[in-house]
Amino acid sequence: MTGLCRPSRREEVSQLARLWKICFGDTDDYIAHYFSTYYRPDRALVLEDGGKLRSMLLTFPNVLVTGEGKEVPACYIYAFCTAPEAQSQGYGRRLLAWAEEQAARQGIQLAVMVPGEASLFDFYETLGYRTVFFHREQIFTQTGPADCIPVPCDGAAYAARREALLEGTFHMAYPSEVLEYQRSLCRRTGGDLFLWEDGLAAVETDGATLYCKELLTAHPQEAVNALLSCFGMNRAVVRTPAESKDGAKGFAVAKSLVPGGDGQATSTGYLAFAFD
Repeated sequence: MTGLCRPSRREEVSQLARLWKICFGDTDDYIAHYFSTYYRPDRALVLEDGGKLRSMLLTFPNVLVTGEGKEVPACYIYAFCTAPEAQSQGYGRRLLAWAEEQAARQGIQLAVMVPGEASLFDFYETLGYRTVFFHREQIFTQTGPADCIPVPCDGAAYAARREALLEGTFHMAYPSEVLEYQRSLCRRTGGDLFLWEDGLAAVETDGATLYCKELLTAHPQEAVNALLSCFGMNRAVVRTPAESKDGAKGFAVAKSLVPGGDGQATSTGYLAFAFD
């Protein structure tokens, strides 16, 4: 198999957007939002063969924080796909391996992905990944009055509160720039990032249901009551960390890019945002 792995080019944005849409079926508006807010050529890696983009992936910088507080440079790989006519020819495997090599050369020690469907967990295991990050997903309805007042915040304030709440746990931390991108996804649906006295939430909505992409608080029902009151809704789908795998949902896989890396140290890590 021939082909060249390389960073993308700005003049290829329309091709990248087309490949994204073909492979994942997202709306043009959703895809365009990424390219107008977060895209840089070096954040999108491609495999080109015969003058065509055969495979692509997007990267986001993260930091894995161990239970002891050690920070491990990490990379979240997003929108990893191969053109339908080029699948089962090794293009995706080759691009992913090259991306891992480039990341390791930059000092990144862990690669993370969120499989788009259940069958892909087994596929990524063949590439050296294993399920490390879990969460719980529950449906809440309004049960009483609001006991707190959620206040919108920016990515920096959210990051600071988030790290304080997750101190002592094995989790993925996000740079403020990445959280600003998540905030932009929330706000384009009418939601936002929120803080209140003892918690935080990243909220999206479809107009009928509230989606808490992350909820961190010691009092989840009271927090959901407050958020539902803010939006005038009665139903919320809520993601929270899982203390163990019992009843939890496998969410993301990870691969250490250095021998004996910290990414294999636990099976109940917490990662919130997949930009899904």
